[in-house]
Amino acid sequence: MADDLDSIVKGAPIAEAAASDANANANAKPGSGASPFSPSTGAGKPGDPLHHTPSSPSMIYLNLLILEASMRAQFLELRARKRHHTFFLAILTLWVAFFGYKLYFAPREDGRGVGGSIYWAVEGAQKVCFMGGIITAALVWATGIWDRGIRWPRRWFAISNRGLRGFNCKLVIIRQTWWAEALSTIGFFLTYGLFSHTASSSYRLVEPQLLRQVEKELQLTSDNHPTLVLPPDDDELGGHEEDLAPGGDYVKLLLLPKPFSPTFRENWELYRTEYWERENERRRLLRQKVKEHDRKVAKDQYDAPSPSSELGTQA
Repeated sequence: MADDLDSIVKGAPIAEAAASDANANANAKPGSGASPFSPSTGAGKPGDPLHHTPSSPSMIYLNLLILEASMRAQFLELRARKRHHTFFLAILTLWVAFFGYKLYFAPREDGRGVGGSIYWAVEGAQKVCFMGGIITAALVWATGIWDRGIRWPRRWFAISNRGLRGFNCKLVIIRQTWWAEALSTIGFFLTYGLFSHTASSSYRLVEPQLLRQVEKELQLTSDNHPTLVLPPDDDELGGHEEDLAPGGDYVKLLLLPKPFSPTFRENWELYRTEYWERENERRRLLRQKVKEHDRKVAKDQYDAPSPSSELGTQA
């Protein structure tokens, strides 16, 4: 009874449509690989107006996917910001510690105590560098750089879950192994990510014909594989930005067990898993198409014969 009421509240199809779907699933072949929440089962009968209502399970799951993708983008952006500021503060700490040691703890060249230098110019430069580091640290604290770059990325997870509590869901960070995290951090510092604030972004401008080729190869439609971003037909604009990075990692959105039935939560897990399997395959082909397209454009641009060589050939 609880499952039926939960399905009715969530906007499930009427009983006749549900019974027909159950009969269709029972008559389906065992090896067909149909999922418990495939597009055919979630759609009900053709033309069912409840399928596209905001309270239907398919629309709820799609909105949850959009929310999860947004939280993932925020997580990656804040992680990159935290790495930037952590690297800067580590360099600043070493700077202050080095010149503080030279001024107050390093043995003097003449053997008379510790701290300072026998050369007034060297000692003056050390004092300037030390005071510059102290003033920079004070400005980092006073201008809010510490709060934006270090404190807020640490508090983001708890505050986000506090806000998601009203939606009866919570965010879970998918922890990776320690060596994977270490390699990711080192790779971030050794690559362009150290100097770019957009290093956490994986969006690329994709032309419409590439999207059509990928959808044709995978035979995907908006009915059985909805997209998180629904841009307009922008053939004249030359395409739109598309996220090419593999998704479904780093963060995961879980439904709380009290407001939702076990069946509804299980269907959400199946929907999410199947969606990201298809979406990651689509993004893999899209990355391959974009790479081939970029290589072709670069070859046409830089390997084109010059006008002088063409004139020489004609002569």
